[in-house]
Amino acid sequence: MAGSPSPPATASASLSNSFIPMKIKPQYKVRHVADEDIVLVQGRNPGDLTTVIALNSTSLFLWNSLAGRQFELPDVVDLLVRRFEVSTDRASADAQQWIDQLRQSNILE
Repeated sequence: MAGSPSPPATASASLSNSFIPMKIKPQYKVRHVADEDIVLVQGRNPGDLTTVIALNSTSLFLWNSLAGRQFELPDVVDLLVRRFEVSTDRASADAQQWIDQLRQSNILE
């Protein structure tokens, strides 16, 4: 539409990635330590530190539902809508944020 502002680059990049299949890398496992569910992410280079990612109950639900299989953004949205009875818009935003965090930690293939 003429005169409309363009969406930010990150928003358009996220939308274009909606239907790209992804999978949680099989070497990453959830560990239950001291009443927390965590994932250990080894540094990419020998001098890099290990990162510990704590999963809240929603992240753990998504992880357990999707680990070991390919999925796309709409799969994550559907899980959130069905489990938590939230709107599709809210689920889409939350699903994209969850996926972005996994990508940033290099957990997805």
